[in-house]
Amino acid sequence: MRVALIGSRGIPGKYGGTETFVEEVSTRLSKAGFRVYVTCEADRFFEDEYKGIIRIHVPSIQGKSVTIPSINDVVAATYLLLKHSHDVDVLYFVSPDGALAALLPRLSRKKILINPDGVEWHRLIKRSRFVPFYLFPVYLTTMIYMYLMEYLSCKVPDIVIADSLGIKEHLEKRHKPRRIVYIAYGARELVPSGLSRDEERKVLKKFGLEPNEYYLTVARIVAENNIHLEVEGFKKASSEKKLVIVGNFNKKDPYTKHLLRLRGGDEDIVFLDPIYDREVLGVLRKNCFAYIHAYEVGGTNPSLLEQMLFKRPILAYDVPFNREVLQEGGIYFKDADDLGNKMRMLERGEFDLRLIRKTQVKRIRRQYNWEKVAREYERVFLRVIRST
Repeated sequence: MRVALIGSRGIPGKYGGTETFVEEVSTRLSKAGFRVYVTCEADRFFEDEYKGIIRIHVPSIQGKSVTIPSINDVVAATYLLLKHSHDVDVLYFVSPDGALAALLPRLSRKKILINPDGVEWHRLIKRSRFVPFYLFPVYLTTMIYMYLMEYLSCKVPDIVIADSLGIKEHLEKRHKPRRIVYIAYGARELVPSGLSRDEERKVLKKFGLEPNEYYLTVARIVAENNIHLEVEGFKKASSEKKLVIVGNFNKKDPYTKHLLRLRGGDEDIVFLDPIYDREVLGVLRKNCFAYIHAYEVGGTNPSLLEQMLFKRPILAYDVPFNREVLQEGGIYFKDADDLGNKMRMLERGEFDLRLIRKTQVKRIRRQYNWEKVAREYERVFLRVIRST
């Protein structure tokens, strides 16, 4: 039972949700008896082993353009076919950029799975609002390209994987894939159970924070994640707490520039660079007064799932994807004014926090745990392999 996961930056996961997913699932598949290959971005070709997984390091073009992952995936898929053609039964492309790369193994009669992820082309519509007008043709071209990738990701594979029921419905209506299966993400535990309160306070002190005295967001700093709504809403709330946003801020990026202008000189709005230390990140999540999740586009978001483990109030942008995950475990807002109002209501104690905590725990245990997710992937891979 030999599978390859293509399209992440590599393991161990240090970048985002896709890498976390690949690490969590591949390690469990390996323990279950699968021979697992994972492609990793690198500066040269080489192979090594990590927790029983064969890592295929492939030279990659580094950059922020959405077209570059497609090139990396083509190189990775070609290398796998040339060197491990007889060793791999199924190739799973974990992002829609892999749709072009999947054409080659499709011609070689390999079994293919693709996860189209979120509605990726819609992200470009949101981002175009914050870029100079002369870049709009570039964004329009990229949007068309990503729509094509979404279409191909529903036509090329044997099975399409949707990580959200909302995404599954979207793909079925728009592209009518031959076969589509819903498998959610899981939530990883971040804080070791033995960490003392004093140790947690020391971690918070490094950032100038106190327990229960700040709102938190951990996110990619892109327009479709609506960080600007969080900043605007926080200012309207006139809260005495802080707003802490952890993400990949880039001072050359138009959207980051917009956020810096919005923040102005407000010292209660804290922008932090990405934090990959699971212990530090867990302490920040555990001790926040509330978490804000303003993502608008995409399916099941790993960052949101991780927060649910800590049973803190979650203020979520009112879109179907977030309601699907949180159900009664969230407090929903529609715009910056509504967010500011919900913050004031939360600080006055006007929400049923017991129901929120209970719902979050139930959702994580029943739907979003990695053991369940890995078992579902096991069944799908076995079914595809046996149909050969």
